[in-house]
Amino acid sequence: MKERVLTNNEKSFVQKALLESIRLDGRTLDEFRKLRISFGSEWGLVHVILGETRALARITCEVVEPKATRPNEGMLFVNVELGPMAAPHFDGGRQSDECVQLNRILERALKDSGCVDLESLCLVSEEKVWNMRVDVTVLNHEGNAIDCCSIAALTALAHFKRPDITVDGENVIVHTLEEKDPLKVTLFHYPICVSYAIFNQGKIAIADPTYLEERVAEARMVFGLNSYGELCGLHLGGTTLTSSELLLRTSTKASKRARLVVEKIKAAIQKDGEDRDKGRPVGFSEGIERNETTVHAQDRMQVRMKRFKLKIDGLERIDSDDGQEEEEEEMEAPTEPSADANNQSDEAMIVDDTDAIVEEVGETAAVLIPKSKDGTNQWLTEGELMATKEKTGKKRSKASLKRKKKSLLPQARMSGSMQDDSSEEETVTLTSSDM
Repeated sequence: MKERVLTNNEKSFVQKALLESIRLDGRTLDEFRKLRISFGSEWGLVHVILGETRALARITCEVVEPKATRPNEGMLFVNVELGPMAAPHFDGGRQSDECVQLNRILERALKDSGCVDLESLCLVSEEKVWNMRVDVTVLNHEGNAIDCCSIAALTALAHFKRPDITVDGENVIVHTLEEKDPLKVTLFHYPICVSYAIFNQGKIAIADPTYLEERVAEARMVFGLNSYGELCGLHLGGTTLTSSELLLRTSTKASKRARLVVEKIKAAIQKDGEDRDKGRPVGFSEGIERNETTVHAQDRMQVRMKRFKLKIDGLERIDSDDGQEEEEEEMEAPTEPSADANNQSDEAMIVDDTDAIVEEVGETAAVLIPKSKDGTNQWLTEGELMATKEKTGKKRSKASLKRKKKSLLPQARMSGSMQDDSSEEETVTLTSSDM
């Protein structure tokens, strides 16, 4: 499947918005997306979420013969998989240009910078060494995959523990986790990648670009930095030249970002180690139950609500012109209970009044928490909503006819009643309160 072609309107819209320091997702030019790190039940299995970009990293090792040029050092191999799971336009049979570029940048940042102590991976000189393999799979590609993959690979290396061994003459015995405690891999420093997209002929740089911003950008800068502010790699690509002033300014901000990410990685590994020591259940399945590792959760969800009111700074916003009349109509025609898949008779809750909504106004959106009689949230599915509309449609039509007879302007009322029911609805963006 070929990649969708961007129109000129889309490109000009993004470029003109950035000239006014506005981004499509509401972030500032120097703001990064939210980072979440979760661990699997095995050592070296990490799932990283950067905004909507997701990557899964896993570390494996095996005993092999060393290279003839470096007989006293182990080996480190980095592999990035970018297939149709990440985006439909990627081919699973062969590596794309972006996948090759991701591999080279990660190898330059992790392997060429001397991050891992390869000499500690030597078992028997010139005979047996550890060969560590870092496999990173991009699960969802929504922009800035290199940052997400570098964080996943580094966190997996810091979290991984290799099996302990015993050398008996020429024999090398690899012990299981039950026989001996595994050993951590020695890391000299923690390098990560920080990406910026360049616009307006090298005058504007935005941090952590999305997929659309990457396609519209004129150039791209990727810094490989560790927590000490040392440069481990630099990648510049694009069609425009970047000024030295912009390069220095973005590198300073990238070093601060690298230090904060490394601190978060260490804190996440420490918390996971404490949970394992205390015997708490760890892994992706347990993380889903604790709402730490989610797949279908979204930061923003659009729903359609009727007669929605929102109060902000003392101002009341009413989206329905005849809200009082509609409330009287709903009092005359109450909703009927709907049955679920388990044939349990639960009363279906329809949010028609603002008294049943707890409103929490944030910077970008409102968090709406519906209330029910038993204190639980009940949302109608699309099928249940259509069934409820069919049941209550006749009662609503009778109530509207009675109101028309009492009106002094029947023609105006008739024109108002012919409006589509969707005109009273408005799409509201809900933001999850636990994000």
